[in-house]
Amino acid sequence: SLCGVRVPVTQRPIILPMLASDLGAVQRIARICFPVPWTREEFEKELSRTYSVLRVLRPSLQDPVCAFANYWHVGDEIQLMNVATLPECRRRGQASALLLDLIQQARSRYAQIVTLEVRRGNDAARALYKKFGFAEQGIRQRYYSDNGEDAIVMHLELAR
Repeated sequence: SLCGVRVPVTQRPIILPMLASDLGAVQRIARICFPVPWTREEFEKELSRTYSVLRVLRPSLQDPVCAFANYWHVGDEIQLMNVATLPECRRRGQASALLLDLIQQARSRYAQIVTLEVRRGNDAARALYKKFGFAEQGIRQRYYSDNGEDAIVMHLELAR
């Protein structure tokens, strides 16, 4: 297990690169989960960017996509852009599985650091990131356009 976080083998979900055929599901998840969701067009652009990585999660091969992660790999840094799980699929380790996958991907790409911004009021996400070893590094004041909420900047330094 990476970072001391274990995902039970019996419940390990399927995580794969996002395909164009997953766009509808990913956009639906974003609409449900985020106050200011990315548009379908923004996700389509992500699919064509060489530095963008999109990963989708299915609880099993028979199940529809219920979670996704989107991050950028630039230089030796990974910037987590989005991670989201449908509300009815939460508290089952899906976000943990996506973060574990992201860290494995980051290491395989020789990234040295993973960064992200999270809403100050999103205690569940902040706790999850801390569980994986992310440390709060600073604040971006009034970062979110919908309500002016601050963003907490978090970093995870990857051991060599």
